[in-house]
Formats: sequence, C-alpha cells, structure tokens
Amino acid sequence: MHILISLPLGIIAGIGLFIYLGRRVQGELEKIFNRAGELLKKQQFDPAIAIMKEGYRFSRWQFLVKGSIDGQIGVIQYLRKKNEEAEPLLRSAAMNHYIAKSMLGILQWKRGEKAEARKTFELAMKSGKKESLVYAVYAYVLMEMRERDKAIEVLGRGLTFCKGDDRLQSNLTLIQNNKPMKMKVYGEQWYQFLLERPMLRQEPPPYARVSKRGIRG
Repeated sequence: MHILISLPLGIIAGIGLFIYLGRRVQGELEKIFNRAGELLKKQQFDPAIAIMKEGYRFSRWQFLVKGSIDGQIGVIQYLRKKNEEAEPLLRSAAMNHYIAKSMLGILQWKRGEKAEARKTFELAMKSGKKESLVYAVYAYVLMEMRERDKAIEVLGRGLTFCKGDDRLQSNLTLIQNNKPMKMKVYGEQWYQFLLERPMLRQEPPPYARVSKRGIRG
C-alpha cells in the first residue's frame, strides 16, 4: 500500500500540471493539494478527494483547472481499482496529463476496446512526447495485444524524442529478440499502472541470519 500512496503524491507534486495557471490560482491550488496530500499519506482517500474538489471553484478563472483536478482524482481512483469512478475522470483529464490518459488507454484495452485504446495512447504520447515512460507503457500494452511490429515502431518513435534513453533502447532490443519487456527499470512509475506487482524484498529476522564465518567455524 505504501507504494500506492507515494504515487499520487508524486504526481500531485508535479509542477507541470499547473504551469499555465495564474500565480494566485496556482498558489491556492498548491495549498489545497498539500492538504489533500497529508490525508493521502494517512490513506484517508475520500476526505482527500473531497478537499481536492474544493479547487473546482477556480475553474471559472482558469480553463485548465477542472481537467487537472479531474486527472488527479482519476489517478487516485485508478490506483484504488475503482475503475467505474476513475474512467470518466481520466477521460476528462487535461490533455497534458499523460499519466491519466495512459491509464484510460489501459482500461479501454482491458475492456477489449483496442481501437479506442490506441487513439488514447496516441494522445498520451502527443502530450508526453519527451516522457520515456509513455512509449514503454504503450509498447507493453501492444505486446499484450500481440502487435509486436507496432510496439517496435512505438519504441523507435520514443527514441527519436528521448535520445539515448537506455530503458527504451533495452526494451526495444528485447522485443526485437522475441523476449519480454522489462518494465521494472521504471520503478514505481511503472507499478502505478497496476499491470505488474512490484517484487518486495523482505529481510530475514535477525535470529534467522547466519554469517558465512559462522558456517565455516
């Protein structure tokens, strides 16, 4: 659960969502999101969402506000696996919220709406064209669709905008050699899409540890 909590907090902290907003509105929104963030740390999701909705009142002053807030709430609901609540919010998310659009594409794909998913991912790549993660996630979904050639094309496109990105290049090489992609190189950024479970390493208790010196005697 701690991974799921940290993800929306990291996204909320992103300056890019409100880069076009007026300073006064941006300052008020930051206060709201900071309050919501404290509740998210305590796993108090519904109260946090209620606070975030307070920001809707600024939508009459700045046109990007509603879409930005919708996207943030949609991401949280997606992480909670509340897909029915998440989808309309992800759909109405601001176009520059490529994480929200990628999540929407995943929901469409899982429902069997492959054509719609492709369109949504194309929008996500357009808004996040310099974000390596978007291309990798789309390529992963395409591989699940058994569209290997298209996945190769998408990763190649990503490398034109994210030149020298080792993560894209390594996954491209894997696909070209008919091997599965390795998305763990993106860390928590990848696991927020809930397509794979993170591998949690658990240290053995102190009494269960045996030193090599003790074994040798």
